[in-house]
Amino acid sequence: MKTKILVSSDSGIDYISHPHSVASLPSLIKFFEIEKYFDYIDMTSDKFFNRLRYDKKVKPEIVPMELEYIQNDINIALESYDNVLIIVSNFLDYGLLFSKLKEAYGDQIDFYITPATGFILASMAIEGDRILKEKKKTLDDAKAGMDLVYNNSGMLILNPQVDIHISENVNEEKRVEERRKAKLYIVDSNGEVEIKDRDRDFIVSIIKNYLDRVAEENVIPFIMYSSKYSYYLKLLESKLLIIHKRYKNIKKIPASPNLGMKYGENIIVIGYIKNLN
Repeated sequence: MKTKILVSSDSGIDYISHPHSVASLPSLIKFFEIEKYFDYIDMTSDKFFNRLRYDKKVKPEIVPMELEYIQNDINIALESYDNVLIIVSNFLDYGLLFSKLKEAYGDQIDFYITPATGFILASMAIEGDRILKEKKKTLDDAKAGMDLVYNNSGMLILNPQVDIHISENVNEEKRVEERRKAKLYIVDSNGEVEIKDRDRDFIVSIIKNYLDRVAEENVIPFIMYSSKYSYYLKLLESKLLIIHKRYKNIKKIPASPNLGMKYGENIIVIGYIKNLN
């Protein structure tokens, strides 16, 4: 039995190589009622975050795309596959849509909802696809494999309240002051923890300890960013190379609009997935 996987676009699957049997299910980005864009197709991550930075009046909303568009993607998939597995982050509410889809397609469709997002979610979809291509493997086997990926992953999310472009000539005093305003979150299968202490040295120590731990373990490290021109991104990259040479070729992926809506338009994420093979 051949299964097509559709994974929500906040996974960033469009920005990395992936099997043809895995495809993106775009979210809908709405700035106003008449201004709507499909994530990645009409509006890339870079364009979305630039819009947030330079148009402070906009209040975007990100929602699942309409039922008719999802059905179109499913119908196209079912022309070549026996069934469809839809994998989505719980950032968005697909509950009513899934009920209608189940009513329309029955056993030809199944769903997997997870707290994961970004590169972790993309990796889960790719792992689920790999398992389903093995002989005698079922959707339950694929879901168990995706659970395993999620339970062995984590992210450290840095949200500078004010970012600095790498071309800006800013004195160190201002850089230190802006770093004190940063918010820091640790997100993994145990949930989300915000680091409340605003002391710069404490935040730096948290980040360093996290990076040291990731470097020591048998993991796949990655970075997600909202701007490739961020001063903080370049600072992080330079620190990574000091910690371990393996970071030289670290995966770097644009952050999804969903992450930006939750954590801020200047986010930088350093994450890992344990290599279970």
